[in-house]
Amino acid sequence: MSVIEAHPRRTKGGGFGDVVLIVLLAGMALAVVVTVVVIASGGNRSPQGPRGAGALDALQGDITAAGLVVCSRTDLADPRATDAVAARTLVVAAPCRGGQTATVQADAFADDADRDAAARSYEGPERTRTSTTVRTYGDLVVVVGGGADDVVADRIDAMLLAKGAR
Repeated sequence: MSVIEAHPRRTKGGGFGDVVLIVLLAGMALAVVVTVVVIASGGNRSPQGPRGAGALDALQGDITAAGLVVCSRTDLADPRATDAVAARTLVVAAPCRGGQTATVQADAFADDADRDAAARSYEGPERTRTSTTVRTYGDLVVVVGGGADDVVADRIDAMLLAKGAR
């Protein structure tokens, strides 16, 4: 009799323990694969970033935390954002008087599908202006516009990318 045949688990129940172990291991492997696939495919344009009612305030806080100043704020929606639930336009600068400024138009959406559709619709017309970027950031579509060599717009865009915007 071999060692495998003499093993207690092997001899009890005619090897039923081995079958249970194999099924359990296969189930765990399948669970890991499913989890990896869900994580990899679940990422819409921007899974990170501010969500919910405070998303616009969070964006404004992120801009000021990046060392920039909000010179003016208007809570008006971009006319192209027909599904937006809230909107804000900010004029941002390093110093408000005499320096370069960038315009930040942020529109908040109730779901990722509406947000992504809006971002795609903005990208077409905005693509012609080299100084304008369109990013999704949490529930927001953020359009940043500035001059051709605008340091402020570049800093805002770098901050958005660092925080997970796409």
